[in-house]
Amino acid sequence: MFIRIKSAALRGIDVVTVEIEVDSTSGLPGFSLVGLPDNAVREARERVISAMRSCGFYGCSTRMTVNMSPADLRKEGASFDLGLAIGMLSATEQVEIMNIENYLFLGELSLDGRLRPVHGVLAVAANLARYSPETIFVVPYENFEEAACVETLKVIAPKTLDECLKRLQEPEMACCRYPECPPVSATQNKTADFSQVYGMATVKRALEISAAGAHNFLLVGSPGSGKTLCARCLPGILPTMRRNESLESTIIHSCAGMFGSCKGLMKSRPFRSPHHTATVASLVGGMKLRPGEASLAHNGVLFLDELPEFQRAALESLRQPLEEGVVRLNRASGSICFPANFVLGAAMNPCPCGYAMDNRRDCRCMPEAIKRYRTKVSGPLLDRIDLQVSVPSVPIDESRQGKIGESSDEIQKRVERACEIQEGRLKEKKIFRNGHQDGKTLKDILFWDNDAENFALKAAEKWRMSHRGYDRMLKVARTIADLRQSVRVERPDLAEAIQYRALETVWMD
Repeated sequence: MFIRIKSAALRGIDVVTVEIEVDSTSGLPGFSLVGLPDNAVREARERVISAMRSCGFYGCSTRMTVNMSPADLRKEGASFDLGLAIGMLSATEQVEIMNIENYLFLGELSLDGRLRPVHGVLAVAANLARYSPETIFVVPYENFEEAACVETLKVIAPKTLDECLKRLQEPEMACCRYPECPPVSATQNKTADFSQVYGMATVKRALEISAAGAHNFLLVGSPGSGKTLCARCLPGILPTMRRNESLESTIIHSCAGMFGSCKGLMKSRPFRSPHHTATVASLVGGMKLRPGEASLAHNGVLFLDELPEFQRAALESLRQPLEEGVVRLNRASGSICFPANFVLGAAMNPCPCGYAMDNRRDCRCMPEAIKRYRTKVSGPLLDRIDLQVSVPSVPIDESRQGKIGESSDEIQKRVERACEIQEGRLKEKKIFRNGHQDGKTLKDILFWDNDAENFALKAAEKWRMSHRGYDRMLKVARTIADLRQSVRVERPDLAEAIQYRALETVWMD
């Protein structure tokens, strides 16, 4: 008997429907699996047959041929186990399931018949809801919360193969969401608050601008000056995620096998801070074509502490995502594209010993050593950083006597108001943050006069800005104007934006 079962495979974060075709014929018992499977898929035979026997069915007693279509797509992982088991049981007429073409199966089987969770369930669920909303999605019990994030989809979530078969043979129950419980929404605990940061008004202001307009930033200061603390406070002032942003980010985490850390659709923007030993593949993806840190930070912040200590190749791999908002990977196994629209944040010391900018301690580094250290951050990468800020060291006695500053909640209110202004102005172009604005339409949103334009041009010539640097300076000025709720970009806005691009001058002080 021939039977066809629907399943799905991931290509990056894109979903490809896979048809598991099972043909059972008389003859000597045997099992043949074709369709470009990897080792995990080939080993499914042993898992599936053992699970079938544990549930009271007989194993492979006929000549069985299994094809996974499309045949030119490499099938990876154990997520096809459940579909394969249902297909084998149906093809050998051990079970009869009505309208089996209306189901899509995803899940790994253990030897005793239990269903184990798999990656990428949310991506498949979102794809089904968009292109095939009538399909019933069958997933392991532990993946229910993930599948149920797509509210319009019909989901069955059994714990074992035996339970799955019983529910499929009860049509009046099979179309229900099971179990009946809402997905849990995640809230990110704010571990750091700007009220804990004494002084450093310039740094706080720069991070507020970064949060409001999605601008890249770099903090330069002595060891212990508070660079990392300030950056850790940033998630508390980021604007609230829209639902489509939340779904996109959660899908990426699901495909990377990290949905367990989300516990439902993400409500807080991701803040990723990889170690400085991170490789190119871990930053931009490529290991089994899974998303890297840049994609995991989509709609959020990628913070690189100790920036010069990262491999140069890893840093340079971020240049293209910073411009285009996507990561394009070309490998022998294929080409895929990951979303990577993130804010790049970084922190570094001004020299190898760290005290070149500290008035209280002397720098021990030779000029050549300082030059080599700073050139680890290339000019093209530095040119893509909008806000370059010097972080001064705050004396201990002043920090103890200092007054508690604004809380993150107070700053976030201003950020939210600025974001509302940007969305109202840019929604027709489907762009919601000034930092994502393209150069073609940038001048259409400045609303400046001739005096402000001439001031910007003279400053760009004096500071020898590139065209990219000039455009980024204008975007920052636009965000500064939005923070003070002004329609026009004026000279004070431009002056403040220009000072954030004077890193070389700060270093020479």
